[in-house]
Amino acid sequence: MNNHAVLKVLEALTGAAIIVAVWFGVYYGSIYYSKDHHIGTIITKGNELMQENAYTDAIACYDEALELEPENDELKEAISHAYILLGSSLGNTDEAVEAYRQALVYDSGNKTAYWGIYNIYDGRDDEDAVIEILSQGYAATQDANMQTIVDNIYIERARIQAEEEERLREEAEQAAIEAAHNDLLSQLYACFEAGNIDDVKEMVRQEAFIDMTDEIVNPDTSYYYGEKSDDGSRNGKGVAAYMDGYYYYGDFADNERSGTGTWIRAVYSESSAMGSSIYEGEWSGDKPNGSGTVTSNYFAERVGAGGMKKQVISGNYQNGLENGTMTLNGTLKTGGSVKYQYQASDGIAAKISDEDSGVKGQYIIAKSADESSNLTSDGSKRGVEGFVNE
Repeated sequence: MNNHAVLKVLEALTGAAIIVAVWFGVYYGSIYYSKDHHIGTIITKGNELMQENAYTDAIACYDEALELEPENDELKEAISHAYILLGSSLGNTDEAVEAYRQALVYDSGNKTAYWGIYNIYDGRDDEDAVIEILSQGYAATQDANMQTIVDNIYIERARIQAEEEERLREEAEQAAIEAAHNDLLSQLYACFEAGNIDDVKEMVRQEAFIDMTDEIVNPDTSYYYGEKSDDGSRNGKGVAAYMDGYYYYGDFADNERSGTGTWIRAVYSESSAMGSSIYEGEWSGDKPNGSGTVTSNYFAERVGAGGMKKQVISGNYQNGLENGTMTLNGTLKTGGSVKYQYQASDGIAAKISDEDSGVKGQYIIAKSADESSNLTSDGSKRGVEGFVNE
């Protein structure tokens, strides 16, 4: 081959090399600068940021990649996962809720996002928000636990509503009862105010009054009508009904009977000779304390031939018990009268004679002025009915 020919061959080879080099350059350039390579670079950067817990920046990278491949489900799941981690890093804040909700934008079936939002709203006792998110979550995931929680909330609400309705019903019934009580007690108050004790006795013997006191089964409970302080406590003049048919009319202070007042019972069994028992006098500490008088009235037809149809015991009372010098004035069934005076301490009458009382098991505590009759006791406590056996 001559020099000219060699030169032609070299020129041809050089040209071919240049063409091949350009082709490879274009090829490798197209690979390096292709969309796939660019997406890969962005995702790699996003993954690095996730490792650094820089979730917001990682999400920005993944969003950029998703713009290049809008239908890439793996990218959507990656963004949703990043929002989940972001939400968990934000505690129980509104920003955390928003992060979890963003996770659902990219993956509507992400159970972790629903539970994350639930935990925040449950911690806030926001039942409406809990119902809303778990109902949405159940529709998207069919997670039975979500529906169970929603069902239990509705069950509990129904129970609370039923209890509230029952409470309101009971309050309405109680209000009606109190109104009926007040109506009766206001009438009794007016009767006491008029000062006719016989009218008072007839009134409390009416069926409505008997039914009212029959409702009271606790000795610490009473129905009241009268003056009150701003705080609702009993203060001033009032009337109150107590169990066993007792009534009090008089002064109250700080919810206690205190001052002067009348304590009366006028309903007994048909077999009892007692017609009424009335204490009128001083009170303190919610009990008869001080000077007072106990009047006992009996049905004459139920009293023995030598018995009393009325007796009035005057003196000092301590917590409802006779204490000190007591005077008894009695009206006999025969029409005569008798008077005794005796000593008592803490309700027990003192013995004054060792002679036979004439009544088995009893001793003499007083003699009449003409010593024609004796007053006896068996040692039982004496005092205001309703307080003797407390």
